Amino acid sequence: MFFFSLKLPRFGLALFEFVKRFWFKISHNGLANLTDPSELQSLIITNRISAIAIAMLLVIGALLGTRQWNLEPLLAVSLSALFILISTLISQQYFNTARLLLCLMLPILVVGMSVISKIIPGEEVTDSEYFDYRYVLIAASIVPPLVFGFARKRLLALSLFPYLLAFIFFDAIHNYFNVGYYQIEHSLSSYSVSQWIATLMFCVIALGVLVLRKTSDEVQSQNAALINDLNNANAQLEDQKYKIEQAHDKIQQQNEALSMANSQLAAKVVVANNELKEANDELVKYNNELQQFSHTVSHNLRGPVASILGLISLVEQQSVIADDSIVEHLKKSAKILDATIRDLGRIVDIRNDIFRIRQNVNISELIEETIIPFQKDIAEGRVRFEYSINSEIFYTIKPMLASIIHNLISNALKYYSPERQPIIQITTTETNGEFQFIVRDNGIGIDLKVNGSDLFKLYKRFHNHTEGRGIGLYLMKLQVESLGGSIDINSIVNSFTEFSICLPKPEGMDHQILMDEPCAEVFFDATKNLTCIHWRRDVSSAEFRAVLNRSLNFMKEYIAAHWLMDTRKRGNVSEEDHLWLVDTLLPAAFKLGLKRLAVVYTIELNPATAEFYKRNEAVFQKYDIKVYFTKSLAEAYDWLEERRWPTQNKSLSHLSF
Repeated sequence: MFFFSLKLPRFGLALFEFVKRFWFKISHNGLANLTDPSELQSLIITNRISAIAIAMLLVIGALLGTRQWNLEPLLAVSLSALFILISTLISQQYFNTARLLLCLMLPILVVGMSVISKIIPGEEVTDSEYFDYRYVLIAASIVPPLVFGFARKRLLALSLFPYLLAFIFFDAIHNYFNVGYYQIEHSLSSYSVSQWIATLMFCVIALGVLVLRKTSDEVQSQNAALINDLNNANAQLEDQKYKIEQAHDKIQQQNEALSMANSQLAAKVVVANNELKEANDELVKYNNELQQFSHTVSHNLRGPVASILGLISLVEQQSVIADDSIVEHLKKSAKILDATIRDLGRIVDIRNDIFRIRQNVNISELIEETIIPFQKDIAEGRVRFEYSINSEIFYTIKPMLASIIHNLISNALKYYSPERQPIIQITTTETNGEFQFIVRDNGIGIDLKVNGSDLFKLYKRFHNHTEGRGIGLYLMKLQVESLGGSIDINSIVNSFTEFSICLPKPEGMDHQILMDEPCAEVFFDATKNLTCIHWRRDVSSAEFRAVLNRSLNFMKEYIAAHWLMDTRKRGNVSEEDHLWLVDTLLPAAFKLGLKRLAVVYTIELNPATAEFYKRNEAVFQKYDIKVYFTKSLAEAYDWLEERRWPTQNKSLSHLSF
């Protein structure tokens, strides 16, 4: 019950909204394009009268039919079609025709219904029936002034005239059909006066409605004039407002342009200042490095060179050629000179961004490889390593990261404290897209208050009891910055030293360009350890060999175990070049460690290629070398993905030092 009490108001509201929309649609039937308010009002009334007449005739017909279904209810229902015709004429824009038809139909229908109701056999005709239809006719006489305003006076007069005739000839029409008041034996003596009373009432009511309509039209006309004046005033105000807004917008645009010019000028000044500052900082940095190189040349190089020159002068004396100590000193000086030159070369290489290819690096494997050369020092010093490897895999430039780890472990081993067992803790984590590498030792530490400003400078040393050239920290900082990272140090003398290195996670590891030429693109996909060669057009012999040699050289440096060659746009190569490929380049690549090769081709394989793989099938099987030929690049990638050469993710748990 509660459910229905909630739903019923909603249903009633929905029904009310439906009836409201339906009534509005009927009222505005065919009037969508009308703009004259007086005309619109008249036609809305016409539509509503037609709709009400249709509904009333249908209801009257139904009520009469419940009493007795004869000619009278059938006629009432049939007459509703005439009012439907009026609505149809309005929808077709025949406005005056529809209104005239309505005004002519009403008196005819009223008089006709009065006659018919008295003709029907078996029906008793009372006195009131002669008066009732006159009342209906009086009520209907207000329709012409409603549907025609004074703007159409002729049509208004024409539409009122049938009503006047109906009142005057009401009894004459009934007498013609033998249903007059006295013909059917009614005897009311005052009946003859009722005709003139009804006619007089019609005239009074029609006149009153006409006066009312005229007053309404005048008021509506005045309202329309006032609205028009108001609209004109609003238009003038809008025009003035528009002009003011235009002027304001122009001033605003000028202000914005001025502000933008000032902002651009300020931005240019800021950019120029920043560029100047960066250039100045870079200049200071390079100047410091030049001073360091000058120091290196004047001291580190001159010393070994002077020693070598002195030893050479001794060697030139025949009497001391057999002295082995001179030769040993000569070798030692040459090694010192070579090491210094190598240091300078590494700095130049890093500055020139020689290393730029990132690859998949297993941190545990890299640490293990780095520790191997220090096994003797680790064993002699009873050094204990503690690991917390929370992030195993990282994409980076392996030689640089290996050099950084080497320097960190080397320093930790060099500067241990003889007062306690050396412990080196290595931690790796990855947080918010950054790889963090931490090395902490319990050695003699560094006095950061004294040496903090010189910590990462070239050829600066802070302990003299061990060998060293003072280049390790400088190189490490240079390499970390080249990788886009940062390095921090925390240390307490005779307690500990901790280096913390943060490296950002690189992007675009699946497409690192090695060679980008009009003839071909060569790139490295670090996620698959894959070198890809995409030929772009027909190539010459020199271009063909240059691209493949570049790919082979890259493999020597980075051990890329997978190759993909897309030859669909390469065109045909000479027989000599093809033999060079299968007899020289590919065997060299297989010897370097190439394990998977996918070739995408268009038409058919070269016979020399097929012969080469057939001839070496046993060798490929022995060394687990797989080769796949396909005409689809997608199939080649799928095949390489399924048969990728597995990498062993080693753990450091098996190491104990």
